[in-house]
Amino acid sequence: MKEVLNMTKVLIIQAHAHVEGSLSLEVGKKFIQAYQKAHPNDQIIIRDLYAKDGVPPLNDVTMKAWQKQKFDEQLTQEEADLLSRHEEWLTEFMTADKYVFINPMYNHFLPAELKQYLDLTAVAHKTFKYTDKGSVGLLKNKKMLHIQAAGSEYHTSGKWGIVKFLFRKLFRIPSKESCALMDIGSLYLSNMMKFYGIKDVDAIYIEGADAKHNQRASILNQALKEAENKAQTF
Repeated sequence: MKEVLNMTKVLIIQAHAHVEGSLSLEVGKKFIQAYQKAHPNDQIIIRDLYAKDGVPPLNDVTMKAWQKQKFDEQLTQEEADLLSRHEEWLTEFMTADKYVFINPMYNHFLPAELKQYLDLTAVAHKTFKYTDKGSVGLLKNKKMLHIQAAGSEYHTSGKWGIVKFLFRKLFRIPSKESCALMDIGSLYLSNMMKFYGIKDVDAIYIEGADAKHNQRASILNQALKEAENKAQTF
């Protein structure tokens, strides 16, 4: 009998509206194609946060259902269906080995659908636990890649850009320059992954295509090459 090998699961979390000409979606597609070629035996699952039904909500129905579940009370069909969707999405996230988040930057942050997805997956005793020394992530030996497009540049200046940004803020020096600290969404996402116990965090930033419209093609091509290279070892 042949030995059954555990298949590596790669979960693609696509947090982007269904539009044409998206740089993040194009780079994400290139990454997926290159990854499939380099890792033909791995399973790729695409979770589209902009699909018709959307991300299972955390609303009044959810809160009431959790309260009933806690005290073993009878759920309505709506409540049971909603909790079932929550469990399905959470299990899918927990059982994946690798994560690829694809999204545009919205006003220095993440799309609302992605924030809602992170709220859905942040579940005590599932993805993290509380201890007397603080919270501990429960998702070990996993890795994450973040693919994000932004109209301006935030990560091109590196650590020196952050130092200059803090210096200007400290002495109240006006400036239009940006740096990584202004990309609050990326910071939040990487911190959430580390909160879950995922320490292997990487990113591909497609930046400046709007601010430098005449360089859009070269910015995209550079990101496509980066996606193809990272797919080999991810």
